[in-house]
Amino acid sequence: MSTDPVIRSLRLGGQLLHLLVLALGVAGGYFMTVQSIRLELAAKAESVTVETLERKLTNLEVILREGVVTREQFYEFSREVDHRLARIEYYLSEDKGGESGQR
Repeated sequence: MSTDPVIRSLRLGGQLLHLLVLALGVAGGYFMTVQSIRLELAAKAESVTVETLERKLTNLEVILREGVVTREQFYEFSREVDHRLARIEYYLSEDKGGESGQR
């Protein structure tokens, strides 16, 4: 049972094309999964940062109500909070810029 070499090469080419499409599908699924995990971790890290900041601000309110903080301590803490908020804002603006470039 001899077949034409052209037909054999077409069959082989079709099989290779199917294999290539399958490999690209698997790679696409893998990269989408990794990207999804990265976005979930970034959101979790952001919420942890906000919760930590909220806890510190609550502690500051308690200290201020008790009246045990000096003016210098308050201004030092205020500068520290401003610095941290600026870093968070910068990080989020950089992250949004990088995220929109990937879409």
